Amino acid sequence: MAEQRDLSQYQRVVIDQDLCISCGACVAVCPWQALELDENAKARLIWEKCYDDFSCVAACPVKCIYKTSEAPDDAKKKPNWYRLGRQLSPDEQKILNDWKAKFGIPVDPLPPS
Repeated sequence: MAEQRDLSQYQRVVIDQDLCISCGACVAVCPWQALELDENAKARLIWEKCYDDFSCVAACPVKCIYKTSEAPDDAKKKPNWYRLGRQLSPDEQKILNDWKAKFGIPVDPLPPS
């Protein structure tokens, strides 16, 4: 079984999919496989897999990926830029809700696919 991590300690990233050029550089450098290209070939975060490596921020040639604390509010408000990779436990759901409140994320993640 995969190692359980305390999801409350991570800041994560926000992706502005409108700026994304679908190059996949972020997906290639993430050591946690926390990024994917969605059905429109835009970068998308898998929320519970992001452990604050931030390689993706540096790798993005168009600077559309931000540390959550540094992300513009308009990027945080856009839909579909993050999803859940699996069903969260009640404790993990609380951590997600606390993260959204702390960083001003008004949109919910897409459900696991």
